[in-house]
Amino acid sequence: MRIGPMEIVVLLLLAGFLLFLVVSQRHTRPASEVLEAIFDEPATPIPGHKARVWALSALHEAGVDPDSDPLYAVKVLRQAEPRLSLAAAKVLVDTLNRF
Repeated sequence: MRIGPMEIVVLLLLAGFLLFLVVSQRHTRPASEVLEAIFDEPATPIPGHKARVWALSALHEAGVDPDSDPLYAVKVLRQAEPRLSLAAAKVLVDTLNRF
């Protein structure tokens, strides 16, 4: 069986359409929703009290200062709580550094 130029075009269009569907379905949850689900607190732009206390204790236990090494602090938080997204961990560290 021989595949002609028209079949190749159709296959490429089909592959492009399927790729478009996969890429367009990617959706990450906002940090506030992730923190709400994990710590059972209302979703607000600033992480709630439970989340902040947990983050401080997890970082203190690991001996990490979020102010001096925020990237490592994000890593430690994500290792301590695997459900924590990168964005949620970053928001937590940024909040700890602000207050």
